[in-house]
Formats: sequence, structure tokens, C-alpha cells
Amino acid sequence: MTTDTDSRDRVLIFRLGSIGDTVVALPCFHAIARAFSGYRRVLLTDSPALARASSVEAVLSGSGLIDDVIYYPVGDFSLKSALALMRVLRGVRATQLIYLAERMAAVPVYRDLLFFRAAGLPTIVAAPWNKDLRNCRIDPSTLEYEYEAERLARSLRGIAPVDLARSNWDLRLSAHELATAETSLKAVAGAPTVLAIAPGAKIAAKDWGADNWTELMKRLAPRYGEAAVVIVGADDERGLGDEVTRHWRGPVLNSCGKLTPREAAAVMRQCRLLICHDSGPMHLAASQETPCVALFGNRNQPRRWFPYGPGHHVIFERRGVREITVTRVVSHVRAALDGGSTTRSTTHGNAVGLPSANDTVGSDVEGARGIGIEIAAVTHVRPW
Repeated sequence: MTTDTDSRDRVLIFRLGSIGDTVVALPCFHAIARAFSGYRRVLLTDSPALARASSVEAVLSGSGLIDDVIYYPVGDFSLKSALALMRVLRGVRATQLIYLAERMAAVPVYRDLLFFRAAGLPTIVAAPWNKDLRNCRIDPSTLEYEYEAERLARSLRGIAPVDLARSNWDLRLSAHELATAETSLKAVAGAPTVLAIAPGAKIAAKDWGADNWTELMKRLAPRYGEAAVVIVGADDERGLGDEVTRHWRGPVLNSCGKLTPREAAAVMRQCRLLICHDSGPMHLAASQETPCVALFGNRNQPRRWFPYGPGHHVIFERRGVREITVTRVVSHVRAALDGGSTTRSTTHGNAVGLPSANDTVGSDVEGARGIGIEIAAVTHVRPW
């Protein structure tokens, strides 16, 4: 925590969530670091609710974007806990609080603001007072939702200019983290290319299922079986990783539970492709400009949490992620690895989620318009 010998003014940054929530906020953290470069930047965040979840600090530690972290337990509304946190916040003596927490309703926002005022915070900025700040906007011409990163950038308008250019997705990986990745990848040295998969899911609605993953790897093996496969995930997903790759004839590195989120990002930056659910590893890979084939069900609004940047293949299925067939995923993996075009079969929905003329070239979104319509999309990727 902050020491009394540090004479800098302090700014408190309120951001909750796990890996994905942190990565999509990276441009905001970079903007805050620039705007408050002379301040001690203290992060206020929640303790991970699940053992398999990683904290915001696990993504930002060592980046220089934050200096200190204060944790509090989510769901503990006892007077004792509230007073304890209030004392800690008063001790920080921050001159202002930047509100970056995601809230879907007004009541939690006003509850938070009342608490922070009582804790002695004189200025609170970027709070999502109204629906427009809490929700992703929809482009009336394309009926697309904006990305969550774009919504967050809007919330900081007038406070810290946010640039969504690639340089502002930089995790600032250390030499040690990069070296750890190099050491890990020695286990699959000699393979013509390296693919990554992240078959785990913290939420059932995002889980494609071990049977589908196993069948996918079996279907990919005849064409790409010489490639190395790196499995990324939490420690309790190690068994799942072993199960779904048991038919793979190339070298397999099961890194589940062995790497920090930042080390996993360093590994994935050297991979040709990540096949994944809507997950933290997906956002980490996107931050490293590693193309993703990402499977989305009906858990979230289309496009809001899609991987940011060019070259990704997103398969969005409104009926639920389990309705995505292995054949559809194979076709997108082949398009991503072999180059050229792929056909998107669209199902059960309207135009929400379709790529627009303003999208970065190379993005590919499936399953968001019409019924039974085939739409060809060209993706610009390196050949296999």
C-alpha cells in the first residue's frame, strides 16, 4: 500500500472484474497513466470470486500503469466490512476517484457514489450516471453494438483522452516474462508452427463442451497435426486440456496453471492462432495481435466483448454456444490458417453484430443476421 514517504498526490481507479475486463480497459489505463503521470495511481478492485479467476492486478502488475492495489470482497455488505474499507480509503488520501466499474443499472452506481463520498473522496469522475454511459451504443446505420473498450473510452472523455490504437493495448511485458515464454515453448521447439487453444470456461453458458473440443482436434489433426498445440488456462483445466488433445499427434504443451496471465500472453504472442471461448485468454491473445477463432453464445450482447483488432474470426450463435457445430469451427480455423475467404452461415437474429464498413479489415463475425443466408467474408492473414 501507499507509504507516508511518498509525497505525490493519489488518484484512485475503481475497476472490477477478471482478465477480460482488465484487458478491454487497457487503453483507459494507458490514458490515465499519461494524464496522471505525476500521481500515485491506486487501483480499487474486487477479490476474485473463483479460484480459477485471476485478478486485475495479475494483468497489470509490473506494467507501471498502477502503483498500488486495494482489494475488497464482493458481496460482503456487512457494516464491519464497509467501515474497514472506508478506513483504508481515507488512509489513501486520494484527491479523486476515476470510476471504471461496469454497472448495468443506476442503483449500484448511486450506492457506490454515496459510499465513496462517505469515505472522503472529494471528486468522483467518469461515473456512469445515465443509461448512455452504462450501455454500449448501437450504430443506427449498421445496428451494431460498440465494443466495451469504446464505451469505456467514452466515459473518460474530457478527463483523459483515450486512444484505441494498438500501442495502447500494450501490457508492457517484462524481459523476465518474455524469457519465461521462450523457456516454456522450448518443449514444442521444432514444430512448423504453434497453435494455442483455451477450452476452459468459468461460466457454463460460455462452455462449448469437452466433446466438441475433442472432436474439433480430431478433425484438425489430418491437416495440421504436425503443428504444436499450447493449452492455456487455469490449473483446474489441466485435465480438460489433456482430454481434448489426446488424439493430437504433434507436440502438446499443457500450460494450464503453470503461467501467470502475463506469461500466458507472452506465450500466445508467439502462436499462429488461438481457438477459444469468450474468455480472458481471448482478450490477452488479441492484445498481443494473435488472431483468434472465438466462440460466442448468447451470454452477452454481440460485438461488445468480441476480441478487438483485425484478423479475428468470431462465431456468434444466438441460440447458445453449444449450437455451434464442429464443422463451422473447422471452416474458420482453416480460413485463418490457410488464408483466403470463409463463408459465414448466419442464424437466428437481426443485423446486430455484423461488421460495418468502419470495421478494421480482417475482422469476421458470424451468426448475427438473417436465417440461412450465406455471406462471404475475406480475411487477410498469413498463409499456413
